[in-house]
Amino acid sequence: MKEHFAKTKNGVDVYLDTEHSHALTHFAHHPKLVEAAKNALAGIEAKDDVVRFEQEMDEVVGMTDLVETTPDDEVLYALRPLRSIYSRFVKNRKSQPTRWIVVDLRKDGDAYVLRTAFVGRMTPSFPGGDYLSEQSREFWANHALVWESQEIVPGSETTECPW
Repeated sequence: MKEHFAKTKNGVDVYLDTEHSHALTHFAHHPKLVEAAKNALAGIEAKDDVVRFEQEMDEVVGMTDLVETTPDDEVLYALRPLRSIYSRFVKNRKSQPTRWIVVDLRKDGDAYVLRTAFVGRMTPSFPGGDYLSEQSREFWANHALVWESQEIVPGSETTECPW
């Protein structure tokens, strides 16, 4: 089911898929993200089939759970809800406050669907994803999400790299 979410600066409607959008899990953990995403969308002109951007907001909007890792870190992998690609996690790190958000839209007829919105900076997709795939393995070999900062699919945890 889709519900109206926002309007872009150039008047294009943006809808939220209330069953499948990756943004749903992020909105649940970062209450300020909904309003931040709406404000960011009101300031952009959407014209391409895929619109993906990062924006620094006027205030802290949440805690970023993306950190750089070292060989000494305790790393594991798990699936997150509504995703088919494993995410890389690190157990011995803490999330940090951030003013940055990322928004990803996909054209759907004369409107857009909000594919995802999250707190933090823009990164390549996890290996197997479609955004900056040529950079994904190198980036995610040296970065991870903070363990217990995001919901995972119970029982999907593994210490073996799935990609």
